[in-house]
Amino acid sequence: MVVDEKKLIEIIEPHIFRCRAGDWEHAERVVKWIKELGQDREDLLLLITAGYIHDIGWRDLLNKDKITFEELLALEPQANKNSEQNIRELLGQLNYATKDIETILRLVSAADKHKSSNEDEAIIVDADQLSKLDINHLKEKFQKSEWIKMYELWNKEFDKRITTEKAKLLYPSLLTSLKREIDIG
Repeated sequence: MVVDEKKLIEIIEPHIFRCRAGDWEHAERVVKWIKELGQDREDLLLLITAGYIHDIGWRDLLNKDKITFEELLALEPQANKNSEQNIRELLGQLNYATKDIETILRLVSAADKHKSSNEDEAIIVDADQLSKLDINHLKEKFQKSEWIKMYELWNKEFDKRITTEKAKLLYPSLLTSLKREIDIG
């Protein structure tokens, strides 16, 4: 198993660059939040690995153009389906133990479903959600015509998705800042 994050990035980054526009930058933000929400955990490297590759199912699924919400909804089931094979292939090449691959698959599945059953899943789900509350996420991934639609979805759904105490404290101000940055009246 790769134990150095720099080496992990070197190997994973080219795969994520084959995903949607902005997926690598999003993965970096997810990992930033994982480190904040999961600091001092023994399994932090597994969470970090899952954070970097949680969207790998999008690899080679579409071109690098910014997408619409409708395109996201239409392609997301296929991307989620692709995740397991892509993760097993990549982590197998990196000599991850079967047990660790299974843990990472469970974490990625929780992120895909926006739903957690335990503490490690809550960390990646919340990190994924918090990472979206950044104007750069919208700029990198979505056509400008979709920004308000995405904000409205997140405003409606995030209070149901976020479960860690720290994220519950953080997300309202991040959501308010995002609203101001996209200039919603």
